[in-house]
Amino acid sequence: MVETYKITTMEVPPFTQTQLDVIEIKHSNIKILNYLHHWEKTKQEQEEEDPKNIDEISLITGYTKKTLYGYCQKNQIPHYKKNGRLFFFKSEIIEWIKEGKQKTLKEIHSDTDDFLTNKNKRLK
Repeated sequence: MVETYKITTMEVPPFTQTQLDVIEIKHSNIKILNYLHHWEKTKQEQEEEDPKNIDEISLITGYTKKTLYGYCQKNQIPHYKKNGRLFFFKSEIIEWIKEGKQKTLKEIHSDTDDFLTNKNKRLK
């Protein structure tokens, strides 16, 4: 025996209502994306401000623990010492690394040109 199903027609909302619903969904998605972006940014900032131990800094910098201990002893790397333990902050370590930037040949030539131009102006 074959069963027959009664198909009922659903009322289709007018086109304008469908557009409004889509706009509402888009706004909800934007709110969710903004929340996620803010959460991710806050999480990243919090991670950078959480104190790190020497093992974590070794992974970030690629230096061995022995090298890092040497830098700390000579006060060459930003660090904190509390109760005989060393602590670091990722943001400070990244800044420390950036301080060692080597100029490219293009930057050196540009600096040389600027220096010679200024020197010639002073001589006149």
